[in-house]
Amino acid sequence: MSMPATALSRSIPIPSTRTLTHLVIGGFAGLGFWEVWSAVPTAWLAGFALEPPELVKALIYTWTRIETPTTIAKLIHYITGFLFYPLGYFLITRGIKRFGMPADGWIWGVATYFIALGFFAPLAGQRFLLLDVPVLSFMSLVGHAIYGWLAADVFERLER
Repeated sequence: MSMPATALSRSIPIPSTRTLTHLVIGGFAGLGFWEVWSAVPTAWLAGFALEPPELVKALIYTWTRIETPTTIAKLIHYITGFLFYPLGYFLITRGIKRFGMPADGWIWGVATYFIALGFFAPLAGQRFLLLDVPVLSFMSLVGHAIYGWLAADVFERLER
């Protein structure tokens, strides 16, 4: 039995064009922070930068045996950071009881860390949460948490 469109729209929050624009702006704010965080302080403390496009390339290669150009891997990472993760934040915070800001942002940021390094890294043949490189894993956790908070904070402010 199919669900009527009105019931479906009540169960799955669908962002308006205005809300989607705000999500993308928040995503770009968080992604901009992430790019600096992953390249500069992470490299200083861990000895090398976090390279999400390399994770994307490894994941695609593991699944398909196709070598992905770095530019495509970066595009996938950027689209995830400015569109898909913000949409995930929206769907989760509008679909369940919210804690409110800033907790929603921090929680979502930590969730993105677990998605990237707890789920996708092992699928790409890397250690769960990169636990073999603890400083890198910690920097990724902090970076994702701040990314989530910043993306959500910018979005929520724009929505108000």
